[in-house]
Amino acid sequence: MRSFNIRIGGEAGQGLVSIGNILLEAIAREGWYLFANQDYESRIRGGHNYFQIRLADEPVRAIQQGVDLLVALDKATVNLHWQELTQSGHIIYDPRVVDVLPEEIKDSGRLIPISFEEVVEELGQPKVMANAVAAGAIWALLSDDITVLHDILAEMFISKGEAIVEGNRQVSQAGFDIVRKHVGAEMPKLPKPTEKRPRMLLKGNEALPLGALAAGVRFMSAYPMTPSTGVTEFIASHAEECGVVMEQAEDEISAINMIIGAAYTGVRAMTATSGGGFALMTEALGLAGAAEIPVVIIDAQRPGPSTGLPTRTEQGDLLYAVAGSSGDFPRAVLAPGDPEEAFYLVAHAFNLAEEYQMPVIVMSDQHLADSHAVVDMLDLSRIEHRRGLIVSGDEAGPDYVRYRFTEDGISPRLYPGFGEGLVVSAGDEHDEQGHLIEDAETRTLMMEKRMAKLEKAAREVLEPVLCGITDNPEIILIGWGSTKGAVREAVEILNRDSNKAMGVHLPQVYPLPPNLDKILHIPARKYIVESNYTGQLERLIASEFAWKPDGSVRRYDGRPIDPEYILARLEGGIRRDK
Repeated sequence: MRSFNIRIGGEAGQGLVSIGNILLEAIAREGWYLFANQDYESRIRGGHNYFQIRLADEPVRAIQQGVDLLVALDKATVNLHWQELTQSGHIIYDPRVVDVLPEEIKDSGRLIPISFEEVVEELGQPKVMANAVAAGAIWALLSDDITVLHDILAEMFISKGEAIVEGNRQVSQAGFDIVRKHVGAEMPKLPKPTEKRPRMLLKGNEALPLGALAAGVRFMSAYPMTPSTGVTEFIASHAEECGVVMEQAEDEISAINMIIGAAYTGVRAMTATSGGGFALMTEALGLAGAAEIPVVIIDAQRPGPSTGLPTRTEQGDLLYAVAGSSGDFPRAVLAPGDPEEAFYLVAHAFNLAEEYQMPVIVMSDQHLADSHAVVDMLDLSRIEHRRGLIVSGDEAGPDYVRYRFTEDGISPRLYPGFGEGLVVSAGDEHDEQGHLIEDAETRTLMMEKRMAKLEKAAREVLEPVLCGITDNPEIILIGWGSTKGAVREAVEILNRDSNKAMGVHLPQVYPLPPNLDKILHIPARKYIVESNYTGQLERLIASEFAWKPDGSVRRYDGRPIDPEYILARLEGGIRRDK
């Protein structure tokens, strides 16, 4: 597999995300696979931010170290990133802005000066079109034909009139021509695009709400909190056409209580937040557990504690998701590893919630939320709608009891207001009818009833996803959530270097899959890969299986784990490079 890495850097407000999004559409449409993500500071304007795109001739699942094309919209981009250039890497920069270049690269022949605003001014177009100049300049190093870029610009700006469309065509063509003339025959070697066929360009914060819509969500309430806000915005923008009620609550406490109320009536309901907001929700999470009300909560993690790094990534909420709130009650925790898996797992979360009448938490993070990938078309036929043990009003009758004791702990559920049966729910401990109690015997029976659901759920947990050499591996890397792609590519590199490596991704981290125990006892060196300081997955596995790995790879600086990071930190010198 061959890759080509582009990094566009600048200050917030300079339009680097707009440039990146234009290129993503063009790269995907041209037939390349890609993986892209953003690195941005918690400010509206200023600071240093960058958008990076990795394109390849095969599916790519993670960022990669090294830069083949650096696009500098400010001085900081050159100063911070020029040393990451590959031997054949180029820098496109605006000489009006970048007036000092490192001595080591001044005479390298790889510098491409182009003043984006000057090009726009010469063509008599508004300054805002400088982004299209930059997009055209970048495209000149990717393809001989700019047609696809012009098509995308036309689609983006057609609502603003033909004059704006034509202006963007002109300035992007000018940027393209300048770079082609400058580079001449010294074009970078790129992976060839693959066969053009229907694929999707999908972002994590689009895949999560798409999965919810496919699953039939009808109510969402949330309070904006980075990096989960994109989920809320997506649902809100499609609420009318999809028949969803979207309510922005005054805070996270109100948000979760609203979805509990909606779910109580039989509506599929969800909320989305990050760690600090999830902390506020945990009292009401216990209410959903006690009253056995099915809700779905997306926790898009970011570094804590407290406000932490609002726009960075981490996997620091796992143990809190597993044990948050007071007392014991059943729940499930899912951890999608890429946008495609996020779509299907959110849909699965609604089925789990209703089948077991319990809250289900879906663990995202900033890296997954803001990453783009090219994936095969999503298959709606894989989405099932399982509502669990529901009784109609006619079946329930006047003798219906909401919390009937059953062998598996799952009681027949009646939507309130349908039929003669009375649905009584409470956060206090209660009897089968839902009425408050104080006696020890009923309390014991009700606890055992609720927790029996978790025992059943543990037997039906999602299986680990394996990659690499699964027959007698010598090295095993175990991860969860957004480490999935980095682990997979690290395994591929290890195996190319004559190691026998296997990767294990856990799409469900609570309850843990029982057959994980077999993997843990394979005679191989095992490492847990995760983005937190304390090794939360490692501790969770240890508590369940009394097991300790040979080592761990942890990152907690707010940046995502990549394959090279994993390989550099593996203990014991296990690589045998040739």
